[in-house]
Amino acid sequence: MANWTQKKQLIAILGGAATICMLAAGGVYHAQGQIEELTRVTDEKQQAIAAAETKIAQIPNLEKEVIILRENLDEYVKILPDTKELNAFVRMLNQFERQSGIVGTGLIQKNARADKSKGSFAAIEYTYEMTATLWQFLKFINLIENYERFVSITDFSITTGGKGKNDDTRDGDVVHTVRLTMQTYTYNGKAAGKEVEIPDYAAQREALREEIWKRMQAIKIEKYEHRGHQGRRDIFVDPRERGDLRTDGPSPAEQRGLVDKYVAEVGRLREMLQRMRKQDTTLFEQYALEKGLREGLEKLGNEVSVDETRLSYAPYRLRWAKEVVAPLEDLRQQIHDVAKAEVKRVDPFLPKAEMELLVAEMARECSNGQLEEAKSRYDTVANRLAVPATDPRHELAVAAKAWHHKASTAIDFKGMDLRVQGVVVNRTGRSGVLLNGEVYEEGDYISDDLLVKMVEEEQVWFVFRGLTLVRTM
Repeated sequence: MANWTQKKQLIAILGGAATICMLAAGGVYHAQGQIEELTRVTDEKQQAIAAAETKIAQIPNLEKEVIILRENLDEYVKILPDTKELNAFVRMLNQFERQSGIVGTGLIQKNARADKSKGSFAAIEYTYEMTATLWQFLKFINLIENYERFVSITDFSITTGGKGKNDDTRDGDVVHTVRLTMQTYTYNGKAAGKEVEIPDYAAQREALREEIWKRMQAIKIEKYEHRGHQGRRDIFVDPRERGDLRTDGPSPAEQRGLVDKYVAEVGRLREMLQRMRKQDTTLFEQYALEKGLREGLEKLGNEVSVDETRLSYAPYRLRWAKEVVAPLEDLRQQIHDVAKAEVKRVDPFLPKAEMELLVAEMARECSNGQLEEAKSRYDTVANRLAVPATDPRHELAVAAKAWHHKASTAIDFKGMDLRVQGVVVNRTGRSGVLLNGEVYEEGDYISDDLLVKMVEEEQVWFVFRGLTLVRTM
C-alpha cells in the first residue's frame, strides 16, 4: 500500500514537472515570437529612419531646384498671357497688321468667358479675318509665330482673288481674303496652391544667381524669320496671266542694270569680309574692315528696301532674291556671329603685343606726317583701350592716347586759317609776326588755346593745346 502511495506521489511530481516544462517551453516560444516581432519592427523602423535620412539629405538639393524653378517660372509661363495681357495681345495684333501690310476686317473671341477656376490653364480662341497678299499673310503668320506669347493657328481658309480685271492689288500682287482661327492659353498661378516656404530663401537665391541665369538662357524658342517672296510666284494666282509686264515702271533693261549694280555692291562687301578673315590681316585692319562692312550693310539695306519695289519682271525679281537679298542676309548673319564671338571674349581689351604694335605704328605715322592714318588707327580700337590703372597695359594705353592727342591736335592746327604775312625778328627784345593782318608778339595769345611762342626769320612757333607746332613762311 505504501509503495502505491509513493508511486502516486512520484507520478504527481512527474506530471507537475512535465506541466511546468510544458509551460516553460510555451513561455520560451512566446518570448521568442515577441523577440522576433520586436526585431522585425525595429528593422522596419531603422529602414524608415534610413529612408527619412536619405530624404533629409536630399532636401538642400531639392530646395535649390525649387528656388531655381520658382525664379525661372516667369520665363516658363511668360508664353501664356494672363487676363490683363490679353488686351496687350490684341494691340500687338494691330501692330502686326501695320508691319505685315494686311488689312484686318474682324476679330472675334469665341470663348470670351472661359472658366479658369478648374485649373492653371484655360484655352482662348479668336477668329480673325483679313485681306492680304500671299506674302503679307505669310509675314503676318511669321510675326505671330515669333511672338513671345504662345499662339497657335489651328485653322485657316483663303478665298483667292485675282479672278477679275478690277480686283484689288498691292505692290503688284493679288489680294486674297483670309480667315484664320488662333488659340492661346491664359495662366492662372493661383490655382497651383500655396507655395512651401523655404528657410533663408533670399540668401539661397543670391547664392544660386549664376545657376538661375544659366537655366534661364536654356529657355529658348527657335524662331524662323520669313524672308518674303524672294522671286517666287503667288500659288493662288494663275501663272499663265503675266503680271510682271508693267508699263508704269523701269524698263527691263533698267531693271537689269539695277540688279547688276546691287550684285556688284554685295560682291564688294563679301570681299571685305574675306579680307577681314585672312590670317595676315592685322587686328587694326580687321576692325576698320568690320566698321566699313557694317556701315555698307546698313546703307545697302536701306537702299534695297526702296529699289525692290521698282522690279516687276519675274526673272529679275528671282535674281534679286538669290543674288542680292539672300547674300545680304547671309552677310548680316555672319557679322552677327562675329559680334557674338566678341561678347564671349573674356578680356575686353587689346592684348599687350597689339598695344605695343599700336603705339609703335602711331609713333611712326606721326613722325612721317601721316596724321590721319595715326588718328584712324587709334579710333578703330579706342573702345578696347580703356584698361584700368592697375592693368600692366595701362601705360601703353596712355602712350597711345598721347599719340592720338598729338595727331588730332596737329590735324586741327593744320586746318586753321593762319596766314603768316611777315615777321620782325628782334635780337634784344620780343619778336613779332603779322598774322591774318594783325601783329602779335612772342607770348601773345591769338585765341584761348593758341599762343605765339617764338618768331624766327623762316618760321613761327606756336603752342596749341599744350603742343608746340610750327608754321613756315
